[in-house]
This record gives sequence, C-alpha cells and structure tokens, in this order.
Amino acid sequence: RPCALTRRFSGIAKFFTPSDPLPGCSPLPYHSLCFWNYNNRINDGISSGTSCLLIPVQRVATMIGQTISHYKILEKLGEGGMGVVYKGRDTHLDRFVALKILPTEKVADPDRKRRFVQEAKAASSLNHPHIVTIYDIDEEDGVHFIAMEYVDGKTLDQLIPRHGMRLSEVLKVSVQIADALAAAHEAGIVHRDLKPGNLMVTDKGQVKVLDFGLAKLTERTKASELELTETLQAGSQSLTEEGVILGTVAYMSPEQAEGKQLDARSDIFSFGSVLYEMVTGRRAFQGGSRASTIAAILKEEPKPANQITETVPKELERVISRCLRKDRERRWQTMADLKVTLQELKEASDSGALAATAPTLKNRRSFTPLAFILFTAAILAVAGWFWLGRSRPTPSEGPLTAVPLTSYPGSESYPSFSPDGSQVAFSWNGEKQDNYDIYVKVIGTEPPLRLTSNPARDYSPAWSPDGRWIAFCRDLPGGKVALILISPIGGPERKLTETDSADPLGFLGSSVTWSPDSHSLVIVDSEGEDRPPGLFLLSIETGEKRRLTSPPAIGDGDRGPAFSPDGHTLAFSRWTGSGDLYLLDLSADFKPIAEPKRLTSDIGSSSPVWTPDGNEIVFYSPFGTGSGLWRIAVSRPAKPQKLPFAPNQALRPAVSRQGKRLAFAVERNDYNIWRVDLVGPERKPSDPVQLISSTQREDFPAYSPDGKRVAFVSDRSGDSEIWVCDNDGSKQVKLTSLGGDGVLAPQWSPDNLSIAFCANHGGNADIYVIDANGGSPRRLTTDPAEDLWPFWSRDGQWLYFNSNRKGGETWKVPFKGGDAIQVTKGLGADFPHESADGKWLYYSKGWPGPETVWRVAVEGGEATRVLDAVDWGWTTGKDGIYFFTMADNKGRADLSLYEFATGKTRKIRTIERRIGAVGVSPDGRTILYTQLDDQASDLMLVENFR
Repeated sequence: RPCALTRRFSGIAKFFTPSDPLPGCSPLPYHSLCFWNYNNRINDGISSGTSCLLIPVQRVATMIGQTISHYKILEKLGEGGMGVVYKGRDTHLDRFVALKILPTEKVADPDRKRRFVQEAKAASSLNHPHIVTIYDIDEEDGVHFIAMEYVDGKTLDQLIPRHGMRLSEVLKVSVQIADALAAAHEAGIVHRDLKPGNLMVTDKGQVKVLDFGLAKLTERTKASELELTETLQAGSQSLTEEGVILGTVAYMSPEQAEGKQLDARSDIFSFGSVLYEMVTGRRAFQGGSRASTIAAILKEEPKPANQITETVPKELERVISRCLRKDRERRWQTMADLKVTLQELKEASDSGALAATAPTLKNRRSFTPLAFILFTAAILAVAGWFWLGRSRPTPSEGPLTAVPLTSYPGSESYPSFSPDGSQVAFSWNGEKQDNYDIYVKVIGTEPPLRLTSNPARDYSPAWSPDGRWIAFCRDLPGGKVALILISPIGGPERKLTETDSADPLGFLGSSVTWSPDSHSLVIVDSEGEDRPPGLFLLSIETGEKRRLTSPPAIGDGDRGPAFSPDGHTLAFSRWTGSGDLYLLDLSADFKPIAEPKRLTSDIGSSSPVWTPDGNEIVFYSPFGTGSGLWRIAVSRPAKPQKLPFAPNQALRPAVSRQGKRLAFAVERNDYNIWRVDLVGPERKPSDPVQLISSTQREDFPAYSPDGKRVAFVSDRSGDSEIWVCDNDGSKQVKLTSLGGDGVLAPQWSPDNLSIAFCANHGGNADIYVIDANGGSPRRLTTDPAEDLWPFWSRDGQWLYFNSNRKGGETWKVPFKGGDAIQVTKGLGADFPHESADGKWLYYSKGWPGPETVWRVAVEGGEATRVLDAVDWGWTTGKDGIYFFTMADNKGRADLSLYEFATGKTRKIRTIERRIGAVGVSPDGRTILYTQLDDQASDLMLVENFR
C-alpha cells in the first residue's frame, strides 16, 4: 500500500534484507526499501532515465544490540518526525545515553545538514540544569545520530490530565521551562519546536527541555499546497506521522506558521500554548488538518483559560494571554521577564495569596449562605496576608534579575558606580571596536559620554567617593601601566604614576581602588622584575607610595584591591595558585595591623567589591563550573554562595554605595583552533584554516606522536574537558567528564596510548593521566600545592610538571605512580619541555606576562636564556621552538621558529587575531594554534540588590 514515502513516485517496490541483498551490491547494513522510479522526477529534482533508489529503513529489530561508534543500543525509547530514540550505553565512559537516529532524508541535503550541525553545536554549549546536554553529533555507515543526556522520566504530554494540572504543579514546571528558555535565549539560541513532547519531567519533578536546535532539520524552504491541505486519515499508516506534524504545528507562533524570521518571542508564544494546555488540558489551537490549525493560529483567539478551568487565577490568565498575542511586539519581550513573573506567582501560590477566579453565578440559588461565608473568608484571608505580610518580601522584592545596562557593539566592561549610584563609568572599545576608552553613562539614558581618546587601551575606571575624579589604567609599551585621573565630565588628564601591574589575561582583577576619604588610591605595582606585584597606597596629593602587602615569591601576586566602607579593611585577590580572597586589617592612617587573613579557598576569586554595610563581599571566579559571581560573609566563617541570576560568563562586579544596584559584565569569547601548513621545499606557510570550532572555547591543541590524532580542551559541554579527534578535525569525542575547574594542557605519551593533563578537580590543581581511548582518569599528584603543565619524558616513564611547592619549580612524577621528585631549584622554572634527545629541559619564566624561555641540562647545571619576549604561547618541535610574539596593539601576533640547528629565529607568518596555545605535528609541517575569533561583552544591571 503506498505510504508517505512513495506517494510522490510511480514505481515498483521490494524489501531487501541483509540476508536477501540487492543483486550486484554489497550486503545491506539495515533493512532497506528499494524501488524503481519511472517518473524520472525525484523530490522535484530531474533525473535522467530510469533510476533505482535505496532507502534505509531503520527497524528496531536490526538496531537493538548493535554498536554505533562507541554507543551500544539497548532499547527503543520512542519515535517521531525527528527520528527514532534509543537508550544506549557509552562504552568509553560507561554511562547511559539517549541516542537519536536521524532520518536519512533529513540530512541528505548538504546545506541543510551543515545548518543543522552548526545549530546543534550551539545547542551543545548550553549548560543548564533544565536543558538536556548534547554529548556528540556523528555519523557512521551512513547513520547520522546525536548522543545526549539520558533522562529517566516522562514527557509532559504524558503527564497532563484531561482537565489540566494542579496550579502548584503548573507553576513548578513552568518556572523551570522558562528558566531553561531564558538561558538559551541569552546565549542566542531559539528552540523553534517547543511542545509538551519535548519537555521531560523526572520522578522528582525536575524538568529537562529536549531538542534545542534540532528543529532546523524540520524547516523547509517552501511548503507545497498539497502538504498544507492534507487532512488526517484515522486508522491509516500515516496517522502517526501526520499526528506528529500536527502536534508540532499546534504550538507554532503566527510568524513561524507564515515562514517569517524567528526570534526568542516565537518561543514565548509556543510556551504560552504549552502553559495553556497545562492548565486546561486542551490545546490552545487545534483543527482537523494542518491548514485549519495554522488558520486558527493566525486568526482565532483561544477561549480564556479561566473560562475552561475556573480555578485558574486571573494573574496567570493574563500571563498566558500576553504570551499568545498575535503581534509579537505586544507579547512578553524576554523570557527572563516572564520567568520572574511566574516565580512571583509561584511564591504567592505557595503562601496561599494567589486567588483563583471567582466562579460565575449561574443563578441566585446557587450562591448559598455557605458559599457567601467561604467567599468572604477568602477575601479576608487575602487582605490579611497583604496587611500582615508587609514585612515579608513582596512579589516586587522577589527573585533578582539582571537586565542589559549596555548593548553596544563590541565589548563593555569594568563598571564603576558614581557616588549616588545614578551613573556608571566603564571601558568600551567603541562602535568601530578599534580601541578601549573610558565612558560614562547616566543609567536609563543614551548615548554615553566619552572621556578618553588615547590610542592606548584605557580600562579599570574607579569613581572617587567624593565624585570629583575617575581614576583609570592605561597600557604603555614594555608592559608598563599608567595610572591617570580625569573629571567625570571630561577634560584634561592627570598622570599620577607608572606601575608594573599589567594583567594580559584580563582576569586577575581590577588594578585600583579609592580610600573612603578620596585622598589616596591602592594600586598594584611591582618592585623589580623578579618580584610578583603587591599592593601600595598612593597619595594623590604628594605622590608618596607605601607598600601594603608582600606576596610570596611565586604566582602572580596581589590584585583587585577593594576598601571596606569604613576603610578599616582591604580585600584583595592573592594569586599564588588559583586565586583566593584575603583581608588586610588597617589602622586609621591605612597602615597594616597584621598579616592578611585568607577568606576563600581554591575557588579562583577575583575583583572583590564590598556591600555598603561591610558584611559581605561580592566577587567573581574565572574558572570552569565555579565561574560567575559569588558572595561571601566577612564577619563569620561561611561558604561562598553563587549569585543565581548571573551567568557563568559574568565578571567584574560593582555595587553602588547605597547598595541598591549591582552591575557586572557578561563576556562572550569564541576561541577556536586553527591550522597552518608549512608546504614546499622552502616550507612556506599556507593560509590559516579553521580546524576545530564551536561557539565555546577550543584550546590547547596537542598532536599525538604518530600525528594521527589531536587532543584539545573544550567547554562546549558546559565544563572544560579533554576531547580528542582525528588530525583533520573529524570524529570529535569527549574523553573526560570531571565536571570540575581548570582542565588544561593535554599531552600525549610517546607511545600514543595515554594523555596527561592537569585539572582542579579535587580542590587544587593536580596531574592526571587517562587512556587515549577513554576510561577513568588516574590522579598522579596529591600534594595540596598547585601542580600544572604536564610534559612527558621522552622515554615515557616520567611526567614533568610545574608546582608552587617549595618556591615554584619543575618537578617530575613516575607515570606508573609514586612520589614526585624536584627537578629544578632556584630557577623559577615553569611550563617544562624535555628535548627530543632527552638531554635538555626547556622552561619559561614570566607567565602570564611576556615570558623568557630558558634551558638547563636534565641532570642540572647552569641555565641558559634562549628566547626573550614570548607573549602568548610556545612549544618545542623536532626542529626548534615555535612561539608567538606581539606584532602590534591590535591583537596581531607573529608566529616564529627558533631553530635548534642554527640558534637563529625566523618569522613564519603574522596571525591577524589574538592567539593562545600552540601545538606542532611530529614532522614539523603543521602548526595548530588557538585564536580568539570573536569577543564581546555587555554590562548588566540588577536593581534592588540586597
């Protein structure tokens, strides 16, 4: 009987199985349908002559028990228009996964497949408790599949009863869905196919949103008239397929039904349709055919929810109605605002203050005295709650939310409030994104006032408490930094001093803070090339500079100073490892009373700011799953608490002196891995090509010794993890699932079988080793010190690493396990590399600023300086040292090679954008490097911060 598959063809069909192959062809991997097409017209594409088409039919009987890639299929979970979903086991990481086998026709078109893969990669970057994580997108033997997080639960359409869900359940579920969509929209991702079937609910009531980005597969360039007028045929084979299509159509927005450009407001309409069905048990829009359903979406208004279910409160009905407005300009404009409203309704419902719509009086007899008494009691209860509960947080004082303060092109960062909290000073690289200058913005008005126009980078503004000055930093040649004052309304600049406080990586913290009396500044400076930066008190009247802190000789010193409101305590970050907050008690004239006290432990604490009452500090962490904004109590021991309204990319907070406003930057950095080939007898460099990319960070590329594979670090799954792929960038597989901070620097063993790396998984950085084909990582170092940058000895028996134990030197630990042994003493050796002949140990000094590269004999002896001014990354190859140096102040860098044979340096080529880590193939003919392809940041504002 003809079905949807053959409806467009005239032909003869026959099933062939693996045991009954097509004559003259190899055995078929799956049951397949073969038919001869005599119309010479296939999917509107003209073919020449009679053709034979072979279409895989992926049947359950042939899939269960098979292994695709490294996933073993266990059982079927479901089936729909997007393909068949199976439960599988990841044989590498020994965990359950959900495998979605995509229909062949959905990915047959290369352009559609490319768009889908790009969209799915973006969706895989979403790291949220209510969004199903995508692990892998791959293809094997013509089967395209997606591996994702396995969720044990039911879809929402299975849970909605005939007359709708209870109000408490509706609000509990809808807040979680809104939270997930708000996070996705903030990342620039629109779902496009939100419906109850794409919403999983676990037995514990946790919601997981499925299929972000997968709706790209279902988009068609133009729907035929036949498709739009087909009706359901009950009992036919096509009922399931049409039902799935109709189900999807029922939740479309009007603009989606008309094929218009979509944005986040389309998801808001679909969310309203889901919410309507949750409270009523009915679809908001439905018809007997696809066309009639679309017509209802475009022209009809659904019956108000509280006319179907009388217990729906008026407030919730208004929320649903606003979601379902045809004109998207009149809908909720952001899911974040909608989420806050639903949270407030949930709080009111939980407290009993959310009243249901009063039933309509059908006749006078139905309104009995008892009903009158109950109605009056309900009114009095609500009134009493509002009167007696005024001391409680009201809905307007509900969960905090961040809204854009700036949304200019390029990057805005380093916010600083004026004394009255009505203005913000910040650094912005301008409309042309060509240079960072200082700007001032009156909150709620545009445009900002530009204060500086120097071609050097201006950043880290700090508004004086008396409102007279804004102090800021300006980069100077040679790694110096100028500290400058300027009036908040512009005018001449006043240079106070020059310091050695450069922060090339940008996360070590702000460089200046004002004393409460506005007479002094605390600045970051260094006294000598080999001394880490410390904190100094600088008088703006006399220029006198007085040391406040003396950090240990290892690490990156003390950064990010912040005076307490009373001036008795100075908070700052000490970077001897991952960075921690310290408190320094001061006398009335700002002299240290005792040694600094440590406040946080191994969380990566930066840029502290005080709350106006002096009881808490807000700070940010730049690392891994701990990244984002945190707060910690100062007066009593307590654990830091993460601020839930700030994303992981939030940094550099500022709190107004009245404490009513919090501002911070949200940064978006897209690092990808690029490739340059050295071709021809003269080894001329090719043009760079992008090898490994996503919308998240791809970093630290490392070739296997046989040159066939590449290991790298990526946070596309939400956490920084080790990934591996083939040397052409294909078959990318996540190797680790530590879910911790600071996973860095993969390095292959000489036999290609193992990969070493460092990770801050146990509270501090340690060295780990994992099998190159997957498994459980093995921890090699357990010292409480920070152990970083592993590198294999050429015989594969040892792993060199840098450690801050005993002053910060190079150590080594046996690969098979055992105690670590110190290798260098008194050299400050960092980032160790053993030479190919095993005779020399190369290392660097000066990170994170411009580094120098040295070498020393493996058995010890006098060290020799090899390279100066290595700016961003270096590695050793068989021919020499490959490294980058800054080409100009626009982010360009020169890739060069220091040749072991001649001792000379030759430039390979200039890279146009800021770069990072570098790796070289074993034959020295291919170079991989990390490049910052896109960078932007905006300022966010939180009102009524408390």
